[in-house]
Amino acid sequence: MKLPIGKILAVALLLTTISLKAQTISPGKQIIDKQEYFGLNLNQNISEKYLSKYWESYLDKFGKVKSKRGVYSIEKASIQSISNAPVKLTSQINSGKDLSQVFLALYVNGQYVTNASDDTYKNAEAILKDFSDYAGVREEARVADEIFVTSEKSYQKQTKDNENTAREIEKTEKKLTEMRAGLEKKKLEADNSLVDLQNKQKTMEAAKSRVK
Repeated sequence: MKLPIGKILAVALLLTTISLKAQTISPGKQIIDKQEYFGLNLNQNISEKYLSKYWESYLDKFGKVKSKRGVYSIEKASIQSISNAPVKLTSQINSGKDLSQVFLALYVNGQYVTNASDDTYKNAEAILKDFSDYAGVREEARVADEIFVTSEKSYQKQTKDNENTAREIEKTEKKLTEMRAGLEKKKLEADNSLVDLQNKQKTMEAAKSRVK
């Protein structure tokens, strides 16, 4: 099935918007379960519903993920770029008006990764940048699939409507053919009636002419 040019352009524009909108990373802090955490924020223009799925899937490579009401944690995460020692990972996803936000706190060797000049901080940034790409390509695929399914349903509806219209036309044409045949039969009957009427008129006139 070929998609209309308009649909193709709409998909291309939407995917370009997803790719070009800024994803920013900055230091941040969050209160999670009444405890203050320090870490990094990633702003992403993806719905919280889908971003949460991508994030939980992405975190799997670091260890067993526990999730509860938008909070994701790994008690002993294995993140070699941060530390050879186990890392306590705590994360939360929030949504704003236009952007969703991933907060990531990494606690290792008795302190949070917060110093922007440290290599561990830069490596934490790299993790979020990598996730941003990871989420971006999956969101593009999801949106493209969603638009395709919508377009496919629209195409199927149009095809069904066209088939129904064709059937209605066929029925109408059949009815018209029957009506034309009926009209021709009635015309013939009318012609025969006219001849009969003319004969009766002649008979009447002949009969009257004999009356004195």
